[in-house]
Amino acid sequence: MDKLIPILKTSDYRKDDKLFFKEYLFESKISPVIAYGTDSGRMVTYESASDENDLNLKFPKIKEEAISNLKLIDVSYQITDAEGTKILFAEGNEYASEKILDKDFMIKIAEELNCGGLMVGIPFKGLLIAIDSNSPMRLKLPVIVKQYFDNPQQDRISDKVFLVQNGEVVAIGGEDLPQNDNLNNFVISENKKQNYSVELNSKNIEELTKDVNTSFQQVLAMIMQRKLFGGEITYKLSSSIVLNQALKDKCNSYVQQIEKNELLQSISKALAASEVKLKFFYNDKQIAPELKEKISSNEKDFTNVSNDYLDKEFNRILGIPNARTNIDALTTMSVLRKEYEKRGIKMPNERKSNKWWEFWK
Repeated sequence: MDKLIPILKTSDYRKDDKLFFKEYLFESKISPVIAYGTDSGRMVTYESASDENDLNLKFPKIKEEAISNLKLIDVSYQITDAEGTKILFAEGNEYASEKILDKDFMIKIAEELNCGGLMVGIPFKGLLIAIDSNSPMRLKLPVIVKQYFDNPQQDRISDKVFLVQNGEVVAIGGEDLPQNDNLNNFVISENKKQNYSVELNSKNIEELTKDVNTSFQQVLAMIMQRKLFGGEITYKLSSSIVLNQALKDKCNSYVQQIEKNELLQSISKALAASEVKLKFFYNDKQIAPELKEKISSNEKDFTNVSNDYLDKEFNRILGIPNARTNIDALTTMSVLRKEYEKRGIKMPNERKSNKWWEFWK
């Protein structure tokens, strides 16, 4: 009997066909594709929409029917133990991999593994591998999945792993993740020291704020589940966003907000015995928090420093003995004044009603 069914394909499957009934498993260019076709027993046939309106009209119904048919497919699984970790293998059915789309099935196997979240691999057709996303095996599973993908028994699907919460795919990871050119704006990874790295693809400060907030919440949820944390979350910005002083100031403000959040820091120390520290990099150069580099008075170039740094340098000069007669201090203060004027902000003493040349008061 013919039945409409979802079928997982590699990430590049019919990528230029805009009217084909398909979508990403997870909103990322490295994600496998879900194609929707009719299985007649001997072959699977696929259809395309006649135009964009036809696609938008038919696709929701096609997807709903296909997922309903998938839920009716009974896929067996077995659980083995490796290095103290339970590993679930679902196989023996050509649609075993597609069961990652069956929310009820994923919740069921999470209960079998007695865990809140799953890390899942679907390297080739007919195989699904799942473990507790908080288990020690989580750092090894991407390697195992990649080995299966490189030596497939059926059609390849993906060499990546997927984080599943409450039966739904919420993140993607794995070995050799590409530079973040995916449709989603960030990719989270964890290293052996339990520190986290977030690759951002934000194109402006508004997107950056949203992506930092969302990804930080996801990382924090992982930390709270695993109760293991090295202390650092590193954000890597791409060239999609323009590097300027406003961007540096914004990243430094994120760092300061986290440092000053006493409740968050207390929770982190209680759960993971470590405070949360953020770092921001742009083209492998740290832009926040600012590295404690002393600017030479001979350079007198404050173009690329933050407003906070300007104020710190201003206060440093105030602390110089005999500043009124110190040529270097006076010269540097003059350069500072010009930088403040260029940015359209008042100098610290002017904010306190004193004139800039009255810095000794």
